[in-house]
Amino acid sequence: MAKLRTYGRMYVLFQLENIRSLAQYRTDFFLMIFFTAFSQACSLGLIGIIYSNVRQVGGWTMWEIFLLYGFLLFSEGCINFFFQGAWKITNMIHMADLDRFLLRPLPVGLQLLTAKIDFDGLNKMTLAAAVLFFGFYQCSVRWDAGKVGLCFLFLLEVCVIRMCMVWIASCFSFWMEGKKNSLNFFMISLGEMAKYPLCIYPPLLQGIFGYLIPYAFVSYYLVGKVGTTAGVFNMPGICAGMLFLSWIILRYGLKHYESCNY
Repeated sequence: MAKLRTYGRMYVLFQLENIRSLAQYRTDFFLMIFFTAFSQACSLGLIGIIYSNVRQVGGWTMWEIFLLYGFLLFSEGCINFFFQGAWKITNMIHMADLDRFLLRPLPVGLQLLTAKIDFDGLNKMTLAAAVLFFGFYQCSVRWDAGKVGLCFLFLLEVCVIRMCMVWIASCFSFWMEGKKNSLNFFMISLGEMAKYPLCIYPPLLQGIFGYLIPYAFVSYYLVGKVGTTAGVFNMPGICAGMLFLSWIILRYGLKHYESCNY
């Protein structure tokens, strides 16, 4: 328990140092906020345009789609702000930046996660919270203490699953010789498809999103349409399995790691 507190304190210190570093470039910060807000507004506008011509897609209304979008965007923002280092593993491996992490008396995973912070993620989480608020309001959700608690629990589980997916894809760089990891781009592309109901896709893609690359647990199962609520009860097991797999891949990846510098 003492170790966990120490690691938690070190995580906060690393991230505060990252924030101080970014605060020196205020113009970049405000430009990043503007372009993030603009790009997400365009995405939401596209959904609105689609539903101005089509009343439902696969039995899902516009505001139900917005809920899918909100959960997905919140998890993306969480990774960008709290665990942006997971996206940078490939660069750190091939530029030998990982060497200094191996020499420190701290877990390598903790240092990788805190290698970078991105305020763009905070902007995304704020937008996602607004989308979820209006989505739940328009869908006439009747709130009580239990549902509020479950909502926060779902958001936590969604962020864990999404972070693990990025982590696992990035850690495959330990076995790749190139400077780019195409799996990261593949994960981003699949994430775009998860903004829409799983039921509109063919059975093959439904199986991939439900079992192989569990994007269905990041958005689709949480909205609670008929036939989807059963997936919610599997989320704790999915989270535990993804965390264990992330740890295993990092462990074997570090054994395979050979320092190099281009």
